[in-house]
Order: sequence, then C-alpha cells, then structure tokens
Amino acid sequence: MFASERWSWGGLALLGALFWSAVGVSACDADAACKKAPDCASLGRCSASEEGACIAKTNDDCKSAETCTKDGKCTAKEDACVVGSDADCAGSEQCKTLGLCQKEGELCIDPGKTFSTECSKECKAKGHCYKKGANCTALGNAHCRGTVDEKSEDGSPCKELGHCTAKEGNCVAGSDDDCKNGKQCRKEKTNCKAEGDACVATEAECKASQVCASGGLCGVKDGQCAATDDAQCKESARCKLEGLCSAVEGKCIAKSGADCSGSMVCKKDRRCRATEGACTK
Repeated sequence: MFASERWSWGGLALLGALFWSAVGVSACDADAACKKAPDCASLGRCSASEEGACIAKTNDDCKSAETCTKDGKCTAKEDACVVGSDADCAGSEQCKTLGLCQKEGELCIDPGKTFSTECSKECKAKGHCYKKGANCTALGNAHCRGTVDEKSEDGSPCKELGHCTAKEGNCVAGSDDDCKNGKQCRKEKTNCKAEGDACVATEAECKASQVCASGGLCGVKDGQCAATDDAQCKESARCKLEGLCSAVEGKCIAKSGADCSGSMVCKKDRRCRATEGACTK
C-alpha cells in the first residue's frame, strides 16, 4: 500500500517534470523558429508569443532589425517595433540621409520641413509653419519658402520680402541672394541687399530705379527708397503731371499752389490748389 502510494506520487512528479520540460523545449523551438523567419531581420519579430506568433517582445528584438537601422523603429511596443524616442530617430539612416531626426507621434520627422495644419494662416503670411508647444514657428528655410521645393510659393515671406532664412523662429533675410527672391528686388530692382535680417535699398539702386524717375523716391530712408529732398521730387514725372513736387516724410506731395500751378492737372483740369498733399480744384 505504502509502496504503491510512493510510486504514485513519484510518477506524478516525473510526469510534471516531463510536461514542463516539453513546454520549455517548445517555447525555445518557437523562439528559434521566429529568429530564422524573414520578419525577424526586417521587422524585429524575433520572439514567440504564448500563442506561438512571432512578435517584437523586447527592444533587443527591434535593435537588430532593418526597421530600426532604416526607419528608427527601435522600441518594442504592443508586440511591434515603433519609434520610441528622439534617440531612435537620431541613429537611423533616415536621419543621416533625409534629416528625419526627431520623434513626433510614432514617426521620425524633420521639423524644419514639417507643416502643421493648425499653422496654415501664419505659415503663408510669416513662415510660422510648425506647431511647437503652444506657438507656430519657423524652424527651417522650407517654412520661409512655403514648400519643401527649392522654388518659393507665391505669397510666402521668401517670395514677397526676400526673407528666405529661418532664424530663431522667424523668417529673415540671411543673404543678398535671399533678397533677390523678394518682390521689390525682382520688380523694382531695389531692396536687393541684406542688412540686419531685412532687405534694404541702397542709394545707387534707388537712383537707378523707376520709383525715382516716376515718383522722386531717389534717396534712402529707413532702408527704403524715399524722397529726401525737394529736388528729387521736382525732377520726377509725377511732379510734372500731378504737382507732387515737395518732399515730406519721404514722399513727394503737393505742398502748395506753386507745386500745382505748373502741372498738367492744373493746366488741363484746373486742379491748381494743394489740399492734403494733392492738387485739387
């Protein structure tokens, strides 16, 4: 009786040992099979789940996979390899070749070439295209151009003002080449020089420009072409036509009846009296 009971308990223990041994061998076999599968090398699915499926169980599974070295997906999460940190992105090929070095969501991005939808209005007007914290800001030259393409978008700070370089969150004129993209330089041949983060006019540009010949804006004031003396206004076409012959605060205006008396509008339309800077009847 006692011998029988001893055999019974011993037999159960032996059977239990054999069972768990078999389970252990089975789990090891499953892991080994996963490590040999193509998804281990490409996607980091190198460990077997309890159900026997191949999954990314640990960060080590991911770090040896192509998805980590190429796309920065080096962190195991919910049985898959994902982008878990900026460090994951920084070590990837995408960072080295495309500049996608910062984590956003579960992707690696280049903030300087990323356009946040909530910044669309500020983006077009100011180049503030990327949402950083509570504010929209300019982090790359693409934001100033309004596009990742080399050619600037119409209405962008680069094409309107020549402000093509991102600096401390804003678009500025970083070089004379930036200013050459601006509307004034392209159309009027003025404000083609970068100075103090802005595009400014030079006296040589202003004197040679159409705004000098037509409107008397032949000098420079606050970085812009301006009328700096009466002589500039008197030589302009608008003095002869409209009586705008006196320089006041950088503009040519009709300051007195004498300005208007010799003009075409006085002779033809009898607009010979100066009123609020213009010749009137």
